[in-house]
Amino acid sequence: MKNTFHAYFIQCITNMHVGSGDANYGIVDKLVQRDPVTDFPTIHPSSLKGALRAHFESVWGEGDKVNTIFGKEAKGTDSETGEYKFLGADLVSLPVRCNFDQYVLGVNKEQIDHLNAKAELLIDEEIFLGVVDKNQLVFQLKTPNYDLYAEDIKIENDDKVAHKSLFQKGQTLKCFDTKYATFNGESFKTIAKDLPVIARNHIEDGTSNNLWYEEVVPHQTVFITFIAGTGNLLTEFEAELAKAIVQIGGNATIGYGLCKFYKIKQ
Repeated sequence: MKNTFHAYFIQCITNMHVGSGDANYGIVDKLVQRDPVTDFPTIHPSSLKGALRAHFESVWGEGDKVNTIFGKEAKGTDSETGEYKFLGADLVSLPVRCNFDQYVLGVNKEQIDHLNAKAELLIDEEIFLGVVDKNQLVFQLKTPNYDLYAEDIKIENDDKVAHKSLFQKGQTLKCFDTKYATFNGESFKTIAKDLPVIARNHIEDGTSNNLWYEEVVPHQTVFITFIAGTGNLLTEFEAELAKAIVQIGGNATIGYGLCKFYKIKQ
């Protein structure tokens, strides 16, 4: 039976560190995974599939249903490929601190166009409406009459742009319901490059033995992924995914990587 792709938003509820295994030989010891072309934060397919498998094993147990979807894990030469295909998660938006609210979700025209083109190929329709290629606030309330800044990037507000949906066909994600901001390519690249870095300290017997610095994808970040599935298990898979909080990446014991999946209407 032919596998059909389905699209899902992934919203980070807490900070997330899906490690790349690389260091930059500078202050940051542990870096996050990044797209090799855009250099934007990403979640590689193996990391996403592994996180979802661990979640479904915790709910369904290590049985036939999990093996059917994800494959039978290698034990000697006895491995089997699962029926589902998992693509990596692409960046949609990043939260950016600003002077008119706590933060605004930032999007970029080139990235949105790229995601629409990918969606057109995989699910035969675009997901997003077009956005402008400049630093501009899209706000539901009355636009502030003072200079707006997101971090140190000035946001244009002379046009007094009224809020409009970011999505085609009545798609929605509540975090975009009242405001978001568009950023040109140069500004968005800077935002995506300068992710938060958090100091971590290893304590043993009351003594600090090691201090290291870890890059994180901040909470409220939104990704999009495509999963191809079919068969009788698809309804069960999507029902569990709709209600689940899935932990992705490392540092689960300190609450990192808690994510919510939202099925995109098709």
